[in-house]
Amino acid sequence: MTQDFAKIRPEPLLERKPAEAPPAWSLMITGMLVGAVIGVFACFLFYLSGNVPPLGNQPAPATQIAGVSSQPVPTLEEPEDDTLELEFYTALPNYEVDVDATPVEITEEQALASGEIEDYTLATAYVLQTGAFQQRELADAEMQRQQLLGLEVRVLRQDILGRTLFLVQSGPYETAVRLGEAERLLRTNNIPSIRMSTQ
Repeated sequence: MTQDFAKIRPEPLLERKPAEAPPAWSLMITGMLVGAVIGVFACFLFYLSGNVPPLGNQPAPATQIAGVSSQPVPTLEEPEDDTLELEFYTALPNYEVDVDATPVEITEEQALASGEIEDYTLATAYVLQTGAFQQRELADAEMQRQQLLGLEVRVLRQDILGRTLFLVQSGPYETAVRLGEAERLLRTNNIPSIRMSTQ
């Protein structure tokens, strides 16, 4: 059966309606409301910034109105004495606080570490060990680095548990001040050290 396509009628297109613009008065009202909200918010932020001058300290206008005499407005005078008086410093000596504290004896090593003691000869000499390497070249490089800092450094070979280690040590230090200075120098250059007794 043959079909004649010329007789087929196309379906009618859907009618398109153009979008209508909102009325002008609604756009105007919306714009005014948005502007007012933004303005109030901006004023609030300006107030929070602290840049708003105080309202009560506005100077009086200098012009005179005809027939009216201007009298000076009384102002609060600031005291001429600019010294700051803090009661805390004068009242503190009048108070005494009793505490239940027991004095603690500190060891010689703790006193040396704090640097609060005078120079004296130590009961035993100390060396500062700053590394233990399996390769001699690494130990020598560390030794040269510390010698550039001004320390007396040496590398010792030691067999421990079937392994050979090369120990980098400085010293011996026989006085408290020399030992403390060496430890501070190592700390400032980020070199960890261990204090070891020579006995």
